[in-house]
Amino acid sequence: MTTKIYAKHSPYEDGHLAKVTDEMRLTGSPIIRVVRFKGELYATEGSHRLAAAAYLGVIPRVWIEETEVDALPDEHWQKVSERLPDYEFDHVLGLGEGDFA
Repeated sequence: MTTKIYAKHSPYEDGHLAKVTDEMRLTGSPIIRVVRFKGELYATEGSHRLAAAAYLGVIPRVWIEETEVDALPDEHWQKVSERLPDYEFDHVLGLGEGDFA
């Protein structure tokens, strides 16, 4: 089972992704803050780190922020998921919640 994480935006075309990718080769797995809605993870930061992790095949660690995302209608999340890039990982490490796939 794979885990999909939606990024906040696509990586910028200004060379920043290459810099982040090079740094990740040295530092390893990134930590990304996310919110969860109906089993889907939406990053609140780290669009370049997600892209670099996917490119390098690095397993990201996610910190699930407690928010009231359920207060927003399903239509909101449908629109969000349609416009944001997403990355799939075979495994994701959940901080504070143990490992999950």
